[in-house]
Amino acid sequence: MSVAVLARATVVARSAPMEGAVELVVLDPAAANIAQPGQFFQMGVEAPHTLLPRPYSVAAVDPDRGRLGFLFSVVGAGSAWLSSLEPGDRVRLIGPLGRGFTPSPGAAPICVGGGLGIAPLVALSAWLVAAGRRPVVLQGAREAARLLPADRFPGARILTATDDSSAGWPGSVVGLLETVAAREQEWFVCGPTPMLQAVIGLADALGLPRQRIQIALETPMGCGVGTCLGCVTPAAAGGYLLACQDGPCVRADRVDWSRVEDAFHG
Repeated sequence: MSVAVLARATVVARSAPMEGAVELVVLDPAAANIAQPGQFFQMGVEAPHTLLPRPYSVAAVDPDRGRLGFLFSVVGAGSAWLSSLEPGDRVRLIGPLGRGFTPSPGAAPICVGGGLGIAPLVALSAWLVAAGRRPVVLQGAREAARLLPADRFPGARILTATDDSSAGWPGSVVGLLETVAAREQEWFVCGPTPMLQAVIGLADALGLPRQRIQIALETPMGCGVGTCLGCVTPAAAGGYLLACQDGPCVRADRVDWSRVEDAFHG
């Protein structure tokens, strides 16, 4: 894990790259120099009646310009406040936190994102391309308007799936994954719990070892540093993993999927 930085970052851009999502780009050179795909930041909120910061995976890392990008939906007062920030505004950041993705050098990388689970995979795809690899990115959403534009993944092969058949593969992104899956691949996955469980089921059916699947966990989170114990995920070895410390990115074989509950779609 990287050493976290506490900073007052400056907002440099705000946009809505797809329906139901807001993107904030902030200037924080120290953090941008050490952040890795799959790690997250705690973003301070100054809205009335809010206390805890909001945890968001980093969706873009640009160390040359000292910038970080975050992609999130508005689901309450805290995210609504963050979505109202304008260029020049300041926001408190703590991070990078947690453990990011660790791609193997030889396996073919397949990135699978459902809904806003695509966020950490944007940064991962860019990292892989910069390392001379060409990832396949599978992006699923309810409808075409909720897909992140393909130009956000330069150098990658992009495949899409929509539940309403308005773009790409008609149906779940897991069905799309089945059409390209192979045993020599390594999968990087983020999305709602039912999607993750379906991906694990597909891998088991294909004989792809769970050790070759890395999951970016999305769980409710409070402190982000392992104190509040609010981000537990059942561990295959017994007990629990802390998403903020053992993850967010963990090998799929470390999770007890029979005990994972569908409790969070943030």
